[in-house]
Amino acid sequence: MAPRQGSPLHTPIRSILSLLSLCAVLGAPLHAQTLDDAAFAAATVPVPSPPLALSAHPEIRADIFKLLGYAHGSYTQGNALIARQVLDSMRSPDHITRTMLPDGRSVLASIDAGTHGAWRAAMLFDPQRKLLALGLVNGHCQAVTSDTAPACLPSTHAVLTLFQPPDAEDETAAPLLVWARQLPAMLAQAAQEQRQSIAAVEYVTTRPGQPGWQPRDVPPGFPVSLLHLLLPAAELNGSASDGKIIHPARLAGLPMYTPAQAAEAGGEPLPDAAVTLRSYADFHWVLNTYAKLAKDAQVKGHDDKVVFSGRDTSGRYTVTLREPDKENGVLITVASWLDK
Repeated sequence: MAPRQGSPLHTPIRSILSLLSLCAVLGAPLHAQTLDDAAFAAATVPVPSPPLALSAHPEIRADIFKLLGYAHGSYTQGNALIARQVLDSMRSPDHITRTMLPDGRSVLASIDAGTHGAWRAAMLFDPQRKLLALGLVNGHCQAVTSDTAPACLPSTHAVLTLFQPPDAEDETAAPLLVWARQLPAMLAQAAQEQRQSIAAVEYVTTRPGQPGWQPRDVPPGFPVSLLHLLLPAAELNGSASDGKIIHPARLAGLPMYTPAQAAEAGGEPLPDAAVTLRSYADFHWVLNTYAKLAKDAQVKGHDDKVVFSGRDTSGRYTVTLREPDKENGVLITVASWLDK
């Protein structure tokens, strides 16, 4: 992601006071009345009894990942998948709204009910339902330690982050400036001095084609000949080598398998190296992709777990696809047993 106004997204921030200083560099205050607030509010209607939350809707999820890719950043969480932070900020099925604009564009939005809407997201579509921009009201949260809550800006100094594709004009996202000023009911009831205020706006140009993992994430002993089995459009979920976990860092050095996993393996030797990725693509798309990538492998499994087993010049390998639930993506584990 490339902020066009130079916010220090990856600089460690140690206190709320230092977080407040971000407001001076993120962008202009949200005071330009580009659209009439009353007219916007009048054109906004709730979406009654939706079958799915926006965060669980396949087309919405596909639109968001198409725009954002698998980039990481610090918005509602510290250094986490940005698309996941956006989805979590529109996961309430009871607060979905749609706003029809006079020019045929529309805004579809919802909130994170757990924050009473302090974190919320909206999508701006053109009349043909192409996603033009994505707005996220957030606190520029920064990870402090792995076992503590992130440090976020106070609600009175919230940030509106506007994600746009390359070559988009800032003015395109103007309706989302007005959307962000419309406070959810619970926030609007707060005392004036405690009420949420959008203190700064930042525009971020997305880079959806960048891989979700880096070459340095590949563990020692993982064969070069199997790198093509690691989908670029996925995020690193875990890795292991020589029987020990490497990633995530908080588990580094622990045995690769839990006792339950070892029992399930039935005495089979541990892989020499393994990488687990997470893809938010449709399970059947992932399955069909690996049917092409591992076309000579044997395949067995069922709807939510499929295993490809094959050999190449390095030795034996497996690709295991698992979808524990629809919302948290497809886990892809590529494991290698080297010929000795």
